[in-house]
Amino acid sequence: MAALISNIHDKSGKRRNIAVLAPVLPRLAAGALRVLHQSCRFVTVGEENWLRACEIEAPKIAAFWHFSYPTILYFFRDRGYLTITSRSRDGEFAARMVQSLGFFAFRGSPGKGGATALKNMISAFKQSGGGGIVADGSQGPAQIAQRGLLVLAMYSGSPIIPVSFAASRCWRLPTWDKTLVPMPFSRVAVSYGPVIRVERNASGAQLEIYRVELERTLNEITALAEKKAAEFA
Repeated sequence: MAALISNIHDKSGKRRNIAVLAPVLPRLAAGALRVLHQSCRFVTVGEENWLRACEIEAPKIAAFWHFSYPTILYFFRDRGYLTITSRSRDGEFAARMVQSLGFFAFRGSPGKGGATALKNMISAFKQSGGGGIVADGSQGPAQIAQRGLLVLAMYSGSPIIPVSFAASRCWRLPTWDKTLVPMPFSRVAVSYGPVIRVERNASGAQLEIYRVELERTLNEITALAEKKAAEFA
C-alpha cells in the first residue's frame, strides 16, 4: 500500500512515467485507498465548523496539508469535487488515481500559469461545485501555506474550509511532507476549522494576513486531530 502511494511523490523519471507504462496502477492505488480506509473508524473534531460551512450555498474550497492527501481523497470521494494535480509527468499518476476516486482532476496550479490559467481554473472550480486544494503546494515547504489557494478563493468568491486528519496508528512515508497513511482498523480523526472568506479585492498585505490565518488554523486543527486520535492509540 505504502509503495503504491509513494509513486505519487517519487521524482525519478522512471516512476514519473508509470501511469502511462502501466495505466492499471492508478486504479489499483485508488482501490487500495478505498479498502484501507474502509477498515478505519472516523471521528469528528469541530463538527460545528463543518455544519456552518454546509449552510453556505456556494462552491467551497477544502484546504488541507499535503501530508493528508491520501485520506482527504478517500473522505471526499465520489462527489465530483475538483482537485488540482501537477501538469508534470509526475502528476499523471495522481490525476488518474483521483479520477478513479470520483474527482475531477484539473491539471495546473493556483499559483502558476498566468491570468488565463487562473480564469480556467475558476471556471472549472465553479462547474465542479467545489473541491479541495493542498495549502502547502506540491513541493512544500511542509505545513507552510502558499498564496495560490487564497488568490483562487478571492477571485472565485469561494469560502475556505480548513480540514486536517490524524490517525491512532499510521505509517509516515519518507517524502518531503511525511505523508500520513492510516494503518488498517485504526481510528482516524477528521478536524474542521472555522470558514475563512477572502475579500474580493484584497491587497497583497491583506492576502498575507489571510495566508497566516490559514496556516495557523490548519496547524491548530492538525494538533486537535492528533490529540483526538491519541485517545485511541
